Amino acid sequence: MRAPLRQAINDARMTDGREEIRQESLADDIVEREAWLRSFGMTPYTSPGDFDMSKIKKKSAEFLEEKKINVDKLPFCEKIPGKVTASFKQHLNALKQDCLTSPEWRGARNQVRQALEQNSIEKMVVLGPGSIFACTTEYTFWQYEMAFILAIFELVKQQDQSTKTRTPVLYFQDPKFCIADYLLLSELGGQIVDHPEAFSRHIDERTLVFAKCIPLDVYFKYLLQTSPAVCISSSLPAATENALYLQSKYNEFDHNFDIRGVADRFIAERQSAELHETMLHLFTSIPDSENNLFGLMSVFWLASEEDIGTLRQAKQVGSLGKKAKKWLESL
Repeated sequence: MRAPLRQAINDARMTDGREEIRQESLADDIVEREAWLRSFGMTPYTSPGDFDMSKIKKKSAEFLEEKKINVDKLPFCEKIPGKVTASFKQHLNALKQDCLTSPEWRGARNQVRQALEQNSIEKMVVLGPGSIFACTTEYTFWQYEMAFILAIFELVKQQDQSTKTRTPVLYFQDPKFCIADYLLLSELGGQIVDHPEAFSRHIDERTLVFAKCIPLDVYFKYLLQTSPAVCISSSLPAATENALYLQSKYNEFDHNFDIRGVADRFIAERQSAELHETMLHLFTSIPDSENNLFGLMSVFWLASEEDIGTLRQAKQVGSLGKKAKKWLESL
């Protein structure tokens, strides 16, 4: 057998082996998540996607047998995927209250309040939160992220009551949503819109945007070219450097697309702060996790007229400083 052919066969076997391990790991995660949903009386459902669901049925049967669980004695579950039970809603509400009251969340909570103090919010748009029913979703992180989202919306509603403006609306947008997400999120008080409707119809100077993990092309081509009053999203310097790398190495952005220009225009009239590390107390039992669910995220908000003047002066001083440095280096 010629060496190139032998190598190709070995590579194919290694690829098949890695894929088999990945499928097995995903199957374990899915069974665990479905058991978690069932514990709240929710339908144990997973959106198929491109996953071999026969593995799930096999793993589920093995799980029940290993744990010596009698299916007939399991708690009653809703028959409709995404139908929210009282138990599940109470669980998320308890996590939301923790976000609103506990000392561990004080930093992030106060940052959001500070941004809200300078802006009147009528809409909150959540971009790319992921589906709890997707094959690859980690439910442990999803529940805390969703609780934080609901807590932010609660702060928006509290501001609304104090200023007597119209009742805020909560929108979700993610191409990965399945039909079960529509039901779940609507019962949690939200509305789902299709991409790119959030950008073309809902994001304006009276909108708060929460975007934890949206793709960089969506971040720069859509989000940063809108004008939300408040935006909780990726740290701009880190996102800019990553986008420039993708542009230079993989052509994921058109060569003429001005990544730095888009970032500079977005931040020009905004104040920002890194989102405080608020998750350290939650995942101490998970050694492989990054103890901060919201790492490398920032809060951006439209500044007041007085603050805008200060920002412009600071940037002018910074620009003059760079020019002076270059001049000195040229001597």
